Amino acid sequence: MITPNYLEKLLDGVEVEWKTLGEIVDTITAPAKVKKESYRETGEIPIIDQGIEFIAGYTDEDINPVKADEYVIFGDHSEHIKYVDFAFIQGADGLKILKPILGKAKYIYYAFINFYKKEQNYKRHWSAAKETEIPIPCPENPAKSLEIQAEIVRILDAFTEL
Repeated sequence: MITPNYLEKLLDGVEVEWKTLGEIVDTITAPAKVKKESYRETGEIPIIDQGIEFIAGYTDEDINPVKADEYVIFGDHSEHIKYVDFAFIQGADGLKILKPILGKAKYIYYAFINFYKKEQNYKRHWSAAKETEIPIPCPENPAKSLEIQAEIVRILDAFTEL
């Protein structure tokens, strides 16, 4: 995981505005969910749940998936955070599907995993998680903000691949 200090170094010298996660994302309701007993090892549509595995399983059931787009996924009980950019079926309950309304999804994902303080107990965590402060670069210039976010994502993706 990238440390908060590293992300802060990438933003050094850049004007930022700190916004809570709840201010910059909408929560999406999945059109359908599948129960754990319906998960398969192979299938056409991936299942995303709040477990530690990125893809929890697959299904071929005839149900509507969450449409392909960029999302930040938060496990309300598990506190696992994922970035998803493809169509999927929600597995079980306790999943928050977050669609950014301000900023790039992958940038928000990286900022969220770095600035969120895990409580590490079994309860609902969204009420605290949505208060996580996310630095938005160049708030007065949206085009420049997105450019900086894209560059930070490029750097962090390259760093993660290493």
